Amino acid sequence: MNQQPFTFSLRLEDFDLGRLPISAEALRADADLMAQAVSQYYTEIFRGLRGTANVAIADGAVHVSWYPQTGEPRKLLLDHALSLLRRGNYRQADPILQSLLARFPDDPEVLYNYGMMLSDQCQVEPAVRLLQHLVEIAPEHSHGWTALGVALSRAGQGPEALRAFQRALEIDPANAYSARNAAAIIAETNPAEALSLFEKAVAVLKDDQQTLLGYGTCLLSLGRKNEADQALNRCIEINPLSDTAEQARVARTKMAHASMRSAVGGGLRPDVVMYCLDALKLFEEGGRTKAGAVTMEIALLAACRT
Repeated sequence: MNQQPFTFSLRLEDFDLGRLPISAEALRADADLMAQAVSQYYTEIFRGLRGTANVAIADGAVHVSWYPQTGEPRKLLLDHALSLLRRGNYRQADPILQSLLARFPDDPEVLYNYGMMLSDQCQVEPAVRLLQHLVEIAPEHSHGWTALGVALSRAGQGPEALRAFQRALEIDPANAYSARNAAAIIAETNPAEALSLFEKAVAVLKDDQQTLLGYGTCLLSLGRKNEADQALNRCIEINPLSDTAEQARVARTKMAHASMRSAVGGGLRPDVVMYCLDALKLFEEGGRTKAGAVTMEIALLAACRT
């Protein structure tokens, strides 16, 4: 086997003991048991990959050497981690990405993908640290700024998040995800200003539910009800069972409620009638699986009329 090995070291104090089947308290109380458990953990991870792995514990750290059968180790491991991420298997992707980070702490691809994964798992503090390091070493990484903005937004740092999205748009004006996320923040105080960003985003992300929800909500706040209803209805059609679709249904319900209240002398409004017919059509086509959400929608409309 002539391939160059992939090697990395990780201090035991930096290892997340929650990944192991033994309680953290028991491991901290027995150094030998901890060393054995961590060694077994990495042995099993790399055993599943083609090649040979050597794992050793020394000087308070775990040291791993992996010899692949063929190919360049970094690329093989990163491709494997990305494949796991695409399947939603974050638990198995995490140690691979952590291993890559330990070996390549300034690798933009590793920082970007690991940072996004941690952000998606709501581990926002480590995600922000990794993504801030990414944009420090690669300041023109538009997607890195976008990912940082998302992590900052999840951390409740709205102004900082907006600056990150705006920086991403300075680098790449066609970055639809940054346009969408920047618009969502701006719309909280200035929907008129946010609208052009939403329009830019929806032109690219035509079938993205979050984009359509934000766009429709923004239009609704500007009083453009017909356009808002079209965007929200399209959002629901894409995936009627998603949480985003439910938020769009709530927005349409509130809009229908307002329309009903404004009906003169209790007369019927054609737009409200069409909304109810759309809901009934969805009920008929969706069957029992979708019945709960649609029944609640109709019940809320009925309550508005009493």
